[in-house]
Amino acid sequence: MSFKKVFIFFSLFFCTIFFWIYINARKENRNDYQFVITEINENAKGNITVDGVEKKFNFANFNSYKIDIQKDDSLVKKAFSKKVYIYRKDKKIGKYNLVLLLNESGTFPIDWQ
Repeated sequence: MSFKKVFIFFSLFFCTIFFWIYINARKENRNDYQFVITEINENAKGNITVDGVEKKFNFANFNSYKIDIQKDDSLVKKAFSKKVYIYRKDKKIGKYNLVLLLNESGTFPIDWQ
């Protein structure tokens, strides 16, 4: 094969991957989340995913390394927001208090979306 064909193939391949990542980040950003965390999963790279009763949230676009999230915390992210809020319930008074605020740090700026 000629150099031109190889170059075109790899260019299309990387553009496709770049486009796929962008579409998934855009889709995630447009969702609205508000749920109580029932399960916390951390992969080998340190990325965290939390599950609620009906929803799942991946912190891929947010700086989530070594953060303090516990079961029964409440996660809130409004659609198109650059921030994720984590609230923890105070057992004494039964009220949720803000314990963590995460800013967007993904591959694509949310302004593009």
